[in-house]
Amino acid sequence: MSRCNFFIKLSPEESKSLDGFLKDALSKRNMRARRRGQAVYWSNYGWTVAKIAQQLKTSERSVWKWLDAYRKKGVEGLRGKRVFKRIKY
Repeated sequence: MSRCNFFIKLSPEESKSLDGFLKDALSKRNMRARRRGQAVYWSNYGWTVAKIAQQLKTSERSVWKWLDAYRKKGVEGLRGKRVFKRIKY
C-alpha cells in the first residue's frame, strides 16, 4: 500500500506538545499511544511511512491512520479511543 510520501512538519509549539504527550504516555506505560506519537515524531524528521511502519512493526495503513488523526485533531487524535464493553448479566 505504498502511497506518495507524507511528512508532518511540526511547529515549535506542536513539537513541545508532542514531547509532553510522549513523556506522559511513557510514564503511564501507554505503549499504544507512545507508538502513535513516535510515528508523528519520525515523520517530522523525514522518515517515510514504510520506514516508520517497519520500525514500529506495524502496517503502513496503521501509520497512515495515525498521521491523518494527528493532522486532523493534533495530539488528541493520537489518544486511544475509549472502549466500553458490554456487561453481561
